[in-house]
Amino acid sequence: MIQGEKLVRNNNTDDAVKNFRTAQGWDTSLKFDPQVKAQEFADKGKAEDLIADGKTIVKQGQVKQALQDYTDAHKLDPQVEISADDWNSLCWGGSLYKQAADVMFACDKAVALAPDDGDVHSSRGLARALTGDTKGAIKDFEVYIAQTEDKKLKSQRQDWVKALQAGKNPFTEGALRKLREQ
Repeated sequence: MIQGEKLVRNNNTDDAVKNFRTAQGWDTSLKFDPQVKAQEFADKGKAEDLIADGKTIVKQGQVKQALQDYTDAHKLDPQVEISADDWNSLCWGGSLYKQAADVMFACDKAVALAPDDGDVHSSRGLARALTGDTKGAIKDFEVYIAQTEDKKLKSQRQDWVKALQAGKNPFTEGALRKLREQ
Protein backbone atom coordinates (compact mmCIF):
# COMPACT_ATOMS: atom_id res chain seq x y z
CA MET A 1 0.00 0.00 0.00
CA ILE A 2 2.82 2.39 0.90
CA GLN A 3 4.66 1.57 -2.29
CA GLY A 4 1.44 2.10 -4.26
CA GLU A 5 1.01 5.55 -2.73
CA LYS A 6 4.60 6.41 -3.65
CA LEU A 7 3.99 5.25 -7.21
CA VAL A 8 0.88 7.44 -7.48
CA ARG A 9 2.87 10.44 -6.25
CA ASN A 10 5.39 9.73 -9.00
CA ASN A 11 2.59 9.65 -11.60
CA ASN A 12 2.83 5.91 -12.06
CA THR A 13 -0.83 5.03 -11.54
CA ASP A 14 -0.78 1.76 -13.50
CA ASP A 15 1.92 0.22 -11.29
CA ALA A 16 0.22 1.63 -8.18
CA VAL A 17 -3.01 -0.16 -9.13
CA LYS A 18 -1.02 -3.40 -9.58
CA ASN A 19 0.50 -2.94 -6.11
CA PHE A 20 -2.93 -2.37 -4.58
CA ARG A 21 -4.21 -5.55 -6.23
CA THR A 22 -1.19 -7.45 -4.90
CA ALA A 23 -1.87 -6.09 -1.41
CA GLN A 24 -5.47 -7.26 -1.70
CA GLY A 25 -4.21 -10.72 -2.65
CA TRP A 26 -2.13 -10.84 0.53
CA ASP A 27 -4.83 -9.35 2.72
CA THR A 28 -8.38 -10.23 1.69
CA SER A 29 -9.81 -7.77 4.24
CA LEU A 30 -8.73 -4.89 1.95
CA LYS A 31 -12.01 -4.10 0.23
CA PHE A 32 -11.57 -1.22 -2.21
CA ASP A 33 -11.34 -0.57 -5.91
CA PRO A 34 -7.59 -0.23 -6.68
CA GLN A 35 -8.28 2.37 -9.38
CA VAL A 36 -10.38 4.46 -6.98
CA LYS A 37 -7.70 4.14 -4.28
CA ALA A 38 -5.05 5.35 -6.72
CA GLN A 39 -7.22 8.36 -7.58
CA GLU A 40 -7.74 9.11 -3.87
CA PHE A 41 -3.98 9.10 -3.31
CA ALA A 42 -3.46 11.25 -6.40
CA ASP A 43 -6.05 13.76 -5.18
CA LYS A 44 -4.48 13.80 -1.73
CA GLY A 45 -1.06 14.53 -3.22
CA LYS A 46 -2.44 17.28 -5.47
CA ALA A 47 -4.28 18.83 -2.53
CA GLU A 48 -1.13 18.85 -0.41
CA ASP A 49 0.79 20.43 -3.30
CA LEU A 50 -1.88 23.14 -3.63
CA ILE A 51 -1.56 23.99 0.06
CA ALA A 52 2.23 24.19 -0.26
CA ASP A 53 1.89 26.39 -3.35
CA GLY A 54 -0.60 28.62 -1.56
CA LYS A 55 1.80 29.08 1.36
CA THR A 56 4.53 30.10 -1.07
CA ILE A 57 2.60 32.50 -3.25
CA VAL A 58 0.85 34.33 -0.40
CA LYS A 59 4.31 35.52 0.66
CA GLN A 60 4.63 37.12 -2.77
CA GLY A 61 1.33 38.97 -2.44
CA GLN A 62 -0.75 36.58 -4.52
CA VAL A 63 -3.41 36.36 -1.83
CA LYS A 64 -6.42 35.66 -4.07
CA GLN A 65 -4.59 32.79 -5.80
CA ALA A 66 -3.45 31.40 -2.45
CA LEU A 67 -7.05 31.47 -1.23
CA GLN A 68 -8.08 29.66 -4.42
CA ASP A 69 -5.36 27.05 -3.90
CA TYR A 70 -6.63 26.29 -0.39
CA THR A 71 -10.21 26.09 -1.70
CA ASP A 72 -9.19 23.83 -4.59
CA ALA A 73 -7.22 21.60 -2.22
CA HIS A 74 -10.29 21.09 -0.06
CA LYS A 75 -12.43 20.36 -3.13
CA LEU A 76 -9.94 17.76 -4.37
CA ASP A 77 -9.64 16.09 -1.00
CA PRO A 78 -12.09 17.19 1.71
CA GLN A 79 -10.00 15.23 4.20
CA VAL A 80 -6.76 17.06 3.38
CA GLU A 81 -5.00 18.13 6.54
CA ILE A 82 -4.54 21.89 6.66
CA SER A 83 -2.42 22.58 9.72
CA ALA A 84 -2.39 25.58 12.02
CA ASP A 85 0.88 26.58 10.35
CA ASP A 86 -0.76 26.41 6.91
CA TRP A 87 -3.67 28.60 8.05
CA ASN A 88 -1.27 30.95 9.85
CA SER A 89 0.77 31.47 6.68
CA LEU A 90 -2.37 32.48 4.82
CA CYS A 91 -3.44 34.75 7.67
CA TRP A 92 -0.09 36.55 8.02
CA GLY A 93 0.59 36.84 4.30
CA GLY A 94 -2.89 38.04 3.45
CA SER A 95 -2.75 40.62 6.23
CA LEU A 96 0.64 41.93 5.11
CA TYR A 97 -0.85 42.58 1.68
CA LYS A 98 -3.88 44.44 3.08
CA GLN A 99 -6.36 41.62 2.55
CA ALA A 100 -6.92 40.85 6.22
CA ALA A 101 -10.71 40.71 5.89
CA ASP A 102 -10.36 38.03 3.21
CA VAL A 103 -8.11 35.83 5.35
CA MET A 104 -9.64 36.39 8.79
CA PHE A 105 -11.28 32.95 8.63
CA ALA A 106 -7.78 31.44 8.19
CA CYS A 107 -6.56 33.36 11.24
CA ASP A 108 -9.43 32.00 13.30
CA LYS A 109 -8.82 28.45 12.07
CA ALA A 110 -5.12 28.73 12.99
CA VAL A 111 -5.99 29.87 16.52
CA ALA A 112 -8.64 27.16 16.86
CA LEU A 113 -6.10 24.49 15.90
CA ALA A 114 -3.28 25.93 18.03
CA PRO A 115 -4.84 28.05 20.78
CA ASP A 116 -1.64 28.11 22.84
CA ASP A 117 0.62 29.20 19.96
CA GLY A 118 1.65 32.84 20.32
CA ASP A 119 2.64 33.08 16.65
CA VAL A 120 -0.87 32.37 15.41
CA HIS A 121 -2.24 34.90 17.88
CA SER A 122 0.23 37.48 16.58
CA SER A 123 -0.90 36.87 13.01
CA ARG A 124 -4.54 37.14 13.97
CA GLY A 125 -3.69 40.26 15.97
CA LEU A 126 -2.32 41.87 12.82
CA ALA A 127 -5.43 40.92 10.86
CA ARG A 128 -7.69 42.18 13.63
CA ALA A 129 -5.83 45.49 13.82
CA LEU A 130 -6.11 45.94 10.07
CA THR A 131 -9.85 45.24 10.13
CA GLY A 132 -10.57 47.64 12.99
CA ASP A 133 -10.85 45.14 15.86
CA THR A 134 -8.42 46.98 18.14
CA LYS A 135 -9.45 45.21 21.36
CA GLY A 136 -9.10 41.79 19.75
CA ALA A 137 -5.75 42.76 18.25
CA ILE A 138 -4.40 43.89 21.62
CA LYS A 139 -5.61 40.66 23.24
CA ASP A 140 -3.87 38.54 20.60
CA PHE A 141 -0.63 40.54 20.77
CA GLU A 142 -0.64 40.16 24.55
CA VAL A 143 -0.80 36.37 24.17
CA TYR A 144 2.26 36.56 21.92
CA ILE A 145 4.10 38.94 24.28
CA ALA A 146 3.51 36.60 27.24
CA GLN A 147 4.97 33.63 25.36
CA THR A 148 7.89 34.85 23.29
CA GLU A 149 11.51 34.70 24.36
CA ASP A 150 12.57 36.92 21.45
CA LYS A 151 13.23 40.34 23.00
CA LYS A 152 13.17 42.20 19.68
CA LEU A 153 9.82 40.74 18.60
CA LYS A 154 8.38 41.14 22.10
CA SER A 155 9.35 44.82 22.07
CA GLN A 156 7.85 45.24 18.59
CA ARG A 157 4.52 43.77 19.70
CA GLN A 158 4.58 45.87 22.88
CA ASP A 159 5.02 48.98 20.72
CA TRP A 160 2.06 47.88 18.58
CA VAL A 161 -0.09 47.43 21.67
CA LYS A 162 0.87 50.89 22.99
CA ALA A 163 0.05 52.48 19.64
CA LEU A 164 -3.29 50.68 19.40
CA GLN A 165 -4.16 51.64 22.98
CA ALA A 166 -3.40 55.26 22.07
CA GLY A 167 -5.78 55.04 19.11
CA LYS A 168 -2.97 55.03 16.55
CA ASN A 169 -2.38 52.67 13.63
CA PRO A 170 1.11 51.19 13.79
CA PHE A 171 0.55 49.39 10.49
CA THR A 172 1.39 52.04 7.94
CA GLU A 173 2.32 51.06 4.40
CA GLY A 174 5.98 51.44 5.38
CA ALA A 175 5.56 49.23 8.43
CA LEU A 176 3.78 46.54 6.40
CA ARG A 177 6.53 46.69 3.76
CA LYS A 178 9.20 46.15 6.45
CA LEU A 179 7.26 43.19 7.82
CA ARG A 180 7.00 41.70 4.32
CA GLU A 181 10.78 42.00 3.94
CA GLN A 182 11.50 40.15 7.20
